[in-house]
Amino acid sequence: MPTTIITNKESLMMHIDCAIAQESDQWPELDFKHIEKTITATLKAAEFEEESSEYEISLLLTDDIGIQALNREYRDKDKPTNVLSFPQDDPFAAQAGILGDIILAYETIKREAIDHKKSFDDHLTHLIIHGTLHLIGYDHITENEAQIMEALEVKILSQFGIKNPYDFSENCEKLTEAC
Repeated sequence: MPTTIITNKESLMMHIDCAIAQESDQWPELDFKHIEKTITATLKAAEFEEESSEYEISLLLTDDIGIQALNREYRDKDKPTNVLSFPQDDPFAAQAGILGDIILAYETIKREAIDHKKSFDDHLTHLIIHGTLHLIGYDHITENEAQIMEALEVKILSQFGIKNPYDFSENCEKLTEAC
């Protein structure tokens, strides 16, 4: 599949290049401008500013088999997941604004959207935000880290008119363990 490069030149203080590679043909046609706006909104909401005002992120749109292989290799978890993030750890690349890679699995995202009664696009937006936050150092290993990261995700999602994904009250019949 071809790689799509999205360049945000409209942003006054931040320039985002997003390379998108599609490994699975299951993915529907996506709004690449929305993806770029989501990444830009995430970096701005997190008040992320490094030495560069130009940033690069790569997205890989894959399937459950592809993400399971990466999850097994890099996290020792032999199962598919919705999103993986690989922050750039090369100091020279980081200085050049290369933030890292986000990998998204179509089947898992679709299944979760159905299970949680969300639109696919809203769930995908959430996971792009989540993955981008991981690239810039946010995590959810401890309860405190999770609260900080989730609050920021909810704030960014609200900019797009998307409901709080951590409010399970509407889905209690499906997610009884979360209620």
